[in-house]
Amino acid sequence: MTQFIFEAVDIAKSYGVVHALKGVSIGIGKGEVHAIIGENGAGKSTLMNIFCGKMRPTSGTLRRNGVETVFHRPLDAQKAGISIAPQEINLVPNLTVAENIMLGAQLTRAGMIDWKATRESAVRHLLEIDNSIDPALPVFRLSKAQQQLVQIARAAATSAEIIMLDEPTATLTSRETDKLFAYIRAFRASGGSIFYISHRLDEILELSDRITVLRDGAYVGALDPKTTDKEEMIRSMAGRVVGRGNPAPHLGIEKGEVVLKVTGLTRQGEFENVSFELHKGEILGMSGLVGAGRTEVAKCIFGLTRADSGTVELFGKPLESRTPLGCIQSGLVYLPEERKQEGIFPLLSISENMCMPSLGRFTGGLTMRNRDMMREVDGFIERLRIKLGSPRDLITSLSGGNQQKVIIGRWLMQNARVLIMDEPTRGIDVAAKFEIQNELRRFTDREGLSILFISSELEEVLDVSDRIVVMHEGRVKGIPTAASATQESLLQLAMS
Repeated sequence: MTQFIFEAVDIAKSYGVVHALKGVSIGIGKGEVHAIIGENGAGKSTLMNIFCGKMRPTSGTLRRNGVETVFHRPLDAQKAGISIAPQEINLVPNLTVAENIMLGAQLTRAGMIDWKATRESAVRHLLEIDNSIDPALPVFRLSKAQQQLVQIARAAATSAEIIMLDEPTATLTSRETDKLFAYIRAFRASGGSIFYISHRLDEILELSDRITVLRDGAYVGALDPKTTDKEEMIRSMAGRVVGRGNPAPHLGIEKGEVVLKVTGLTRQGEFENVSFELHKGEILGMSGLVGAGRTEVAKCIFGLTRADSGTVELFGKPLESRTPLGCIQSGLVYLPEERKQEGIFPLLSISENMCMPSLGRFTGGLTMRNRDMMREVDGFIERLRIKLGSPRDLITSLSGGNQQKVIIGRWLMQNARVLIMDEPTRGIDVAAKFEIQNELRRFTDREGLSILFISSELEEVLDVSDRIVVMHEGRVKGIPTAASATQESLLQLAMS
């Protein structure tokens, strides 16, 4: 029997009538990578928040080295040698990399912070993960991938024996992912233990010693990474057989009506001479390594930044003085990559978040037609399979993936005709990803919706797209059809 160094027994967490966790028991041994998988809303993040002291369970006990313990705050968990690197970036932008890594863990001498020793410790932890990040830089000057690595270094800097990694590779390039995996293996070899949460099932199979499956807040069972496969993992998470999206591409779509035409778009230092066309009913993928300029192009098209040169046409008319409001009124909308900072209204409810741009449709005189509004909200909640307690709950009560579904529903409710979707399925489980892909294809097929679909996952881009714009260092390197492309050919273009 495995000797657990940390164990949760019959952990439950309730919010009124909503049960986020239902008597979950789980433990981790010394020098083990224990993966936890499940669909969005399965309870993974809630469990990790209890483990790191951010939440108190409604019932159940935690044991550290066999001794029952209670975490009233994150500092209590850190003192017990437990730390977390969360999925969402949670750094202080104006502090340096070194200051962020050692925040709350500064070294002292004679009752005062020893800044030299503190910086040296920060550098040592950073070098264990990545040697290309300048520890003296302020965090706001780093890429999202670099910020994620800094978060992981900060978790390690607390002298943690157990680290929880929540979707750690979501923003990382393949090179950075390789470095992280090397660190994880070294940490495990030194006796450290890791709870690893990821929707990238290949990573789970490669790294983990044990896999626990959660579904609807309950423990489903354990899988052996040596004998299981992705299909069994998906069935266990979903409780059903899940079909891939993989919709058939529209051959010859480029001969149809052009709804969005980008010509020679250039923004100094970000991208240069970007040109492509999006047709009615088409899903046009946009692929490339982190730093290729995909998000920068999307923001410029939507009017969040100004181009130095080039033109954008929507439905055959130039969009010369682009603003986000003007684009939305013209039928072009943008779903940002940074959901937490740019996508949701955290103080508003789920229904208010979904209806925000459509409120004018539900006004009647001096009152709101709340019944009509809620009927439409309920329809999108059902179609997108959003897991929630009540539409009137705060959107922050949802998992990250379900928040993303609300944002997608927001613009589908708005009857947008062109969607720019930047990493729309990041942090969303496999089953939900397929559901969203199929729903998007239904909208393009039946209602003529056109989508620019930006994703760093090559398999997803091939599954969902008709054609694919491949970028490298701010330039378009090719626009192959999905039917003629492979992951290898896309990667070759993206690196050329």
